Amino acid sequence: MQKNIKKILSILCAVIMITAVLVGCSQPGQTDTGSDSEPKQADANLDSQQEASEIKDELILCMGTRPPGEFDPRKRWGLYSQSQILHDTLLTRNADLEIIGDFAKSYEVSDDALTWTFHLRDDYKFSNGEPVTAEDVKFSYEMLKEDGKHWDLTFVDKIEIKDPQTMLFHLTEPRSTFVAQLTEIVILPKNHYDDNYAENPIGSGPYKLVQWDRDQQAIFEVNPYYAGKEPHFKKFTLLFLDENAALAAAKNGTVDMIYVLPEFADEKIPGWKIGSYESNDVRGVSLPTQKSGSGTTPEGFDIGNDVTSDIAIRQALYIGVDRQAIVDTVLNGHGKKAYSLVDKMPWWNEETAIEDNQVEKAITILEEAGWKDSDGDGIREKNGLKAEFNLYHASADIIRTNTSIVVSEQAKKLGININLVGSNWDEIKTKMHSNAVLFAGGRHHPHQYYYMHHPDLAGMGYKNIVYMDNPKVTDYLNKAMYASTQEEANKYWKLSQWDGETGSSGLGDAPFVWLLRLDHLYAGDARINVGNQPIHTHGHEWSLLANVGEWTWDADALNK
Repeated sequence: MQKNIKKILSILCAVIMITAVLVGCSQPGQTDTGSDSEPKQADANLDSQQEASEIKDELILCMGTRPPGEFDPRKRWGLYSQSQILHDTLLTRNADLEIIGDFAKSYEVSDDALTWTFHLRDDYKFSNGEPVTAEDVKFSYEMLKEDGKHWDLTFVDKIEIKDPQTMLFHLTEPRSTFVAQLTEIVILPKNHYDDNYAENPIGSGPYKLVQWDRDQQAIFEVNPYYAGKEPHFKKFTLLFLDENAALAAAKNGTVDMIYVLPEFADEKIPGWKIGSYESNDVRGVSLPTQKSGSGTTPEGFDIGNDVTSDIAIRQALYIGVDRQAIVDTVLNGHGKKAYSLVDKMPWWNEETAIEDNQVEKAITILEEAGWKDSDGDGIREKNGLKAEFNLYHASADIIRTNTSIVVSEQAKKLGININLVGSNWDEIKTKMHSNAVLFAGGRHHPHQYYYMHHPDLAGMGYKNIVYMDNPKVTDYLNKAMYASTQEEANKYWKLSQWDGETGSSGLGDAPFVWLLRLDHLYAGDARINVGNQPIHTHGHEWSLLANVGEWTWDADALNK
């Protein structure tokens, strides 16, 4: 079976390789990597023309095809930590994921968790030289609360400015995930924000945007008014290229660093190294929990699937798949097995990391639930219904495509037939409530986990696409969300995953079969030091850039 899977993937990779040749592209190199947060370095094949003493303060990077959120929080800019390039936030996270002050040098929370008091700095300036003020913070939060599209701030009652360096947020109810939003919501200039802000964003972060050619490139230069330590790299350019074009650019020496997919991990580029960073960037299969005919979403999309709504199908897949084989086959070993959306986070219930590849046990679950192969075609049936369903995947994403192939092959040994449907997100959004989807996620906080399992949010965009509705889990989710301390919240987050009887994990309702966590791989000039990287979140392309203001140049690295 494994040889057959390898053969299928090799054919797909061959197609990609042919395409790469047609555009003059070849692959970069990579060495064996581990799970440590520090990158493993390849032995650099030194180019005799490179001078180790050269000091470089400008970079050209390829980290994907476009900036997520396009610099405007109304378009989701800030949901991932890359926003720190241009902007400051009230709070931030360090490399150990501890929450520390940013524009707010300190803060206190009242005993009832309804009043948050922030003590602000007085030395922060926007890239246009104007000071950052409490009024800017107030404007940013009130604007996003009113917008309401990507940021849920409905629990914020009012924002009070006590004096220029002190402001209070009054909440209508405790909200344990508010502290995470304080690390993501960027501070905007009240007097300069409008509908065209994304074209010329003004922030107080280490860099300012000086040129943006949409879908082509973005050029950043140091913010001369930045309150922190001046970055070593005075300028960097992001070229928005797909993986093949980025590899070609790496080979011909026109870029200094690219993000790398696992299948391009064999050859070496002289003077370059591979960095590998652990992430909670997970991939898995979403399985609708309601029967077909259960209605439609607010947007009119069908809900439910008669096969995946049977918990026996979901639980059998959860324990029957071989996650390590998927990691080895799809990621060439550059990743970890995944069991939940929140693996390795403080709110993860470790009991959910069960033994997988239990084929016989999975078959027993199916047999006892009435799924039997009565006609000998290899596919089980129950009450005349075949154990088969469609699995949609973004065909432009090779990791999702290959993962889908391997899962489909593995499901056959359970008697489950998975039909693969390569598509795009415009179509997938219309199908994801009634069909399985190769899904992804992973954040530095549990808010995403909350909205992917809470019934009140079902069908709202990408929230609870499987329409899970478990009253006990919902109660735990509510207690976690409205807890007054992080310790209390984590207790209920864990119970919602598994309390010994039920939960949102594969031990319980199994609405998602999480499969793998990616190691984020990057190839770049060996002299670039990217500093102390935290565990990355979902978003391979831009995760590395979160601390770009701390990057340095080690001129002697080639001699080490």
